[in-house]
Amino acid sequence: MGNTGKLIAAQTLIRAIYRLLDGRKVRVLVDSWYMRRVFIESMLARGFDVIGQVRIDTWLCDEPPKRQKGQRGRPRKYGRKYTPKRIAHLKRTVVTLPLYGKEQEVRYRSKVLMARFLKGRLVRVVWCELKSEAGHWKKAHLLLSACQVPIDHRFSF
Repeated sequence: MGNTGKLIAAQTLIRAIYRLLDGRKVRVLVDSWYMRRVFIESMLARGFDVIGQVRIDTWLCDEPPKRQKGQRGRPRKYGRKYTPKRIAHLKRTVVTLPLYGKEQEVRYRSKVLMARFLKGRLVRVVWCELKSEAGHWKKAHLLLSACQVPIDHRFSF
């Protein structure tokens, strides 16, 4: 609730310049304060992709299993939750990238999952860590990308 004013201001800014961007491929890169469902859905409704950092404990899960023939009850909305233990089993990639004006080592894990705060929308999530100058890995950050096009065809990590 504390970011309501910022969210309204951001949406007003986008509304003001929307006509200038019409027909172009737009990716909105935002600070973690703006990564809320109302803002993300507003950008997606305009045809924009959204990328930003979310809380590391964001509720993410697999797609639900297919319903078996003859199975009783309501179909599941969400699959198994992604826990730190499951995340640790994902393939880890280490790359060197030019960041903050110098070459930096980055290691990341990536997966297409459902985000509960986005009502089960499929998103690309990336857990990334930067290496400090002292040589140890800093704490992980969680980046999320919500797109209009089906996720599986857009990314190749």
